[in-house]
Amino acid sequence: MNKELADAFTKPSKRMTASAYEQQKSKVNPRLFKAILYEFNSTLKQPALYHGYRLLAIDGSDFALPYDKNSMFLCNIQTRKKPSDDNKLTTKGTCLIHANILYDIANCCYLDCLLQSRKSIDERSAAVHMLQNLRLQHRYIVLMDRGYEPFNLFEHGNRLSNCNYVIRLRTQSKSAIREISALPDQECDFEMTFNITNSAKQKKLHPEYHKINAPNRRYKDKYSPKYRTAHWDFESFCPVHCRIVKLKINDPLLGKTKWEVLATNLSPSDFPLSEMRNLYHLRWDIESSFRKLKYDLGAVCFHSKKPAFQEIELYSQLIMFNVVNRIIFLCRIADAHRKWPHEID
Repeated sequence: MNKELADAFTKPSKRMTASAYEQQKSKVNPRLFKAILYEFNSTLKQPALYHGYRLLAIDGSDFALPYDKNSMFLCNIQTRKKPSDDNKLTTKGTCLIHANILYDIANCCYLDCLLQSRKSIDERSAAVHMLQNLRLQHRYIVLMDRGYEPFNLFEHGNRLSNCNYVIRLRTQSKSAIREISALPDQECDFEMTFNITNSAKQKKLHPEYHKINAPNRRYKDKYSPKYRTAHWDFESFCPVHCRIVKLKINDPLLGKTKWEVLATNLSPSDFPLSEMRNLYHLRWDIESSFRKLKYDLGAVCFHSKKPAFQEIELYSQLIMFNVVNRIIFLCRIADAHRKWPHEID
């Protein structure tokens, strides 16, 4: 910190110490930087659209913090000392913060961020929270990877105004939806209805229903660690409608055919089977943005151990990422006969 202050203030008479800088920074509320992020995004008057929709993506990424045994983000992870020790796992304490991020793919900017501790991560509820707080003037499509496929999120996407979703589903694991696991090995596109209930009585009368462990009222404060609860924000019985699309992809490394299944509420006339493959492929842009955020802008390194300061630094990096991409959009590269197209770094 002292070195960065010396680089920023070349005159010793105007330079402050790192301790004085930290004392002044402690007076700033971290929520101010989140407000700056929202305010800067509101200045985008003519956003780029994808077939008339704002194209968004939701995903999470872990950020390693300086180790602090008293940190609220302290968690234990299992690691191997040597690559050859396949069966020897050791537990290591580390500080990780998980950032749930809403990203605008077409405009290359972060719209929202919700921070969580890695040991109490809940990406699904974070996605619902960010979509409920989203205020856009256009219809939008939000892309999500596996892990975001609960029925609660499907129904929120169906009921939110101007909301369209494309979510990749698990197909073979134990947590896969049974109707999805039973799909034939061929490309298909059809509507499907899932009957959801949180009532044990309804599940007993109708075994084909999907039971969610989300009681209307809690009868006890603590549950067994084996009892898995899920979020359900709607009626005790609710039919959830969505469109299921199964696509065939070829794995170039293994030379085998693999299948991907997407759940969406987009119209098949506007987005046919071939278009859905190209649409979901654009989700990878949020993964590329994480690499630029961490290693090009330096968000992989933190200066502080205090959680409030770490939150300030992370939101500052998100704001700077949006500012840099806004500048890049305003720049134009002169047309020239080159072998490869050029882009701004």
